[in-house]
Amino acid sequence: MLKQLLAAISDADYVSKPALAARLGMPLALVEEGFEALVRMGYLAEDGAGCVDLPCGRCPYASMCQREPVQMWKITEKGKGLLAAVEKAG
Repeated sequence: MLKQLLAAISDADYVSKPALAARLGMPLALVEEGFEALVRMGYLAEDGAGCVDLPCGRCPYASMCQREPVQMWKITEKGKGLLAAVEKAG
């Protein structure tokens, strides 16, 4: 399940937990727990490039959000390695 979630995050242009839950056919709470597990395991990390310091007009994601703070994520090198291994095996 975590590999599927990480692959879905990697494939997404814009990461939305509700959209990932619908795409993967799992409850939102399970997706949220999956994010926590991926972070804890070192496959996913928060990217400090969220909209904390930028006014919405200058934000590259302003057209996609509802003016709520955006949480940015990045797949770590360890996560990229896992995805490459899964792709190679699959």
